[in-house]
Amino acid sequence: MAIRYLRHALGVGLLVAGSFLCAGISVQAASPGMPDYPWDLRQKMPVHYRAYLKILPARLKRTAWFGRFDGTGMPVERVAVDSKVYFAGGICKPHECADNYLTFLVEADGSRAVAMVKATETGGQIVELGHPTTAERQFMAKEFQD
Repeated sequence: MAIRYLRHALGVGLLVAGSFLCAGISVQAASPGMPDYPWDLRQKMPVHYRAYLKILPARLKRTAWFGRFDGTGMPVERVAVDSKVYFAGGICKPHECADNYLTFLVEADGSRAVAMVKATETGGQIVELGHPTTAERQFMAKEFQD
């Protein structure tokens, strides 16, 4: 199981890195005050965290790895999608990452968030949260490609 997770995490990481290079999306390293991981949003950027919570249905808010980002996360990065700056991140359910994953974008000013999730709670289907634009959808969908 650990090897499967590592293969998945490495594959997702390579996919994300490759998509940034191919699509010309700028990525900046974490800086002071910027969250390192999704769970850091709660304390370091509460406005951004609240924007994320607004798009979650009540049943997902009550699930720890969704609502509190209490899971296995990828580092949060600053990205540009369709000329807008976002904080992008991803998190999965501990020990069940392959089938339970969420990726999100929060606008840099914290005004809006969107996400895509595939989980047991969504019947194994990829579900969009927060009405993503076409460009946002395409960016996040790359996280779910094998």
